[in-house]
Amino acid sequence: MSAITEEVVDSASIAAAATKRKSLWLVALRNPNVIFGGVILLTMLLIAILAPFLGTVDPTRIDPASRNKKPGTEITYRLDDGQTLKRVAIMGTDSLGRDIYSRVLYGARVSLAVGVAVSVISVAIGMVIGLVSGSAGPTGLSCASWMG
Repeated sequence: MSAITEEVVDSASIAAAATKRKSLWLVALRNPNVIFGGVILLTMLLIAILAPFLGTVDPTRIDPASRNKKPGTEITYRLDDGQTLKRVAIMGTDSLGRDIYSRVLYGARVSLAVGVAVSVISVAIGMVIGLVSGSAGPTGLSCASWMG
């Protein structure tokens, strides 16, 4: 009888080794939707990090003389020391004369910060609800299902 048990155990371990689970990263990298979303997120992250180096000006600088300019308009600034500086408003300006291109690039930082903050808060709330429902037994589970 021990030979049969030994044979069954060996075949079970062989079957378990043959059906080894794939890594989550490998499964995710084969999904085109994950790759597409990752490329978009990485692009936004790079834009947010490199915003000061991508030909931007201060996004909060108000210039009433440059209000409502069309995209591609050349704008001349007079600096404090009397020199003039020319630049092209790639996306134009808004009603206060602020550069829209700079505002979009710097806005990526705010968008990413809000997204991370919301994700962290959601995970924290979910963990609290899970801990309470898991430790309170059937009563906690019914309360958790009532909340969600």
